[in-house]
Amino acid sequence: MSHLQNMDYANKYQEIGGYRLIEKIGSGGMGDVYKAFNAALNRTAAIKILHQKNMGERFKNEAYIQSSVSHPNIACLYEYLVTGDTACIIMEYVEGDSLDVYLHRRGKLSNEETENIIKQIAAALVYLHNKDILHRDIKPQNFKVQPNGTVTMLDFGIAKNKYTPKLTQQGYLVGTTEYMAPEQFQQQVQKKSDVWSLGVLTYELLTGYMPFDANNAVTMRVKIEKGEFTRPRILLPHLSDKLNTFIEKSLQVNPANRFSAAAAEALFKEEKPVLKPAGSMHNPKPLWANKKILMIAAGLLLLVIIAVTIPKNTNIALPEQPEPDVSDVHVEPGNELTRTLSIDVSNVSNAYIILQNGDRKKLPYEITGKEGESFKFRLEADGYESKDVDVSITVGRKSYEYNLDKIK
Repeated sequence: MSHLQNMDYANKYQEIGGYRLIEKIGSGGMGDVYKAFNAALNRTAAIKILHQKNMGERFKNEAYIQSSVSHPNIACLYEYLVTGDTACIIMEYVEGDSLDVYLHRRGKLSNEETENIIKQIAAALVYLHNKDILHRDIKPQNFKVQPNGTVTMLDFGIAKNKYTPKLTQQGYLVGTTEYMAPEQFQQQVQKKSDVWSLGVLTYELLTGYMPFDANNAVTMRVKIEKGEFTRPRILLPHLSDKLNTFIEKSLQVNPANRFSAAAAEALFKEEKPVLKPAGSMHNPKPLWANKKILMIAAGLLLLVIIAVTIPKNTNIALPEQPEPDVSDVHVEPGNELTRTLSIDVSNVSNAYIILQNGDRKKLPYEITGKEGESFKFRLEADGYESKDVDVSITVGRKSYEYNLDKIK
């Protein structure tokens, strides 16, 4: 069903379950999401309307799982209902930007901000995993960052628990390829698969790139199954120890060697060591007992001896410093090739893109260019304020979705 037909549907049913539809705020694999308001309850909600009738059972499963959870970092489900032959999920409306939009505005995030985000997602995963729920689709689009910094999980479209019926045909994969763990390609998803996806997300937030990228799904799958990626400290020398440890431990091909969600949560909960106050009852170790200090002192003494004993005019051939080990840097040959970037406006069905040459194209629209190439354009729609945009082709992004503000 087209976006235009979807909007016609929304216009036909201005009110669903006592909620008046206000505007379209997003689209998912099974339907569209609208912001809505219930005057009787004085409550704003997000309503997801199913449009793919053949996905009815999966949609019902999503509602069932989300209704069974209650956590500060998970959006609350209010109601699941069927209007005519159309199913709807009514859930908490969360203010803020989706994490992918949030990242796009900044390019990449700091250590501190990334730790704050990942710590909250890990807490939500620990809660879900303790309830034997697998999310299976951890990616930026499924989270919102609220103005106060709270991160909220929104979507359970392909989540499963022990009561979930078999909804995927043999040979078909569920998930988003860039974030899928190696075992998911063998349909052997487990709790630690979510942790792998969270590791990919962490890498993306910090660097602005995906750890595994290719021009086609087959090559990407090979890279994921081999665990081939550029180590984050090569790109970010000042990467925090916690984040470096988490990325390394979450992107282990063998799940047995991979962090659990609980281990990730514990890592980010660790506090810095507190120095003992002066006058502590514990006797400090003598200076000579500290091996590190002893080695430094010995090294300094050696330098002094050399400086005193070698004549000033003597040319000393110092050993060459070893080159940094970059053996695990994998440069994607396709970086010189053209890449495609999809542009769309999620809350308006009749939006257009105005290119620099003046061409006016219906959205969604695909831009093709080389890695690092920049594009400027304008997004327009009747009744909405236009938006000027400047984007670059990068390895880590394949699409951007924008919202336009109504003209007041």
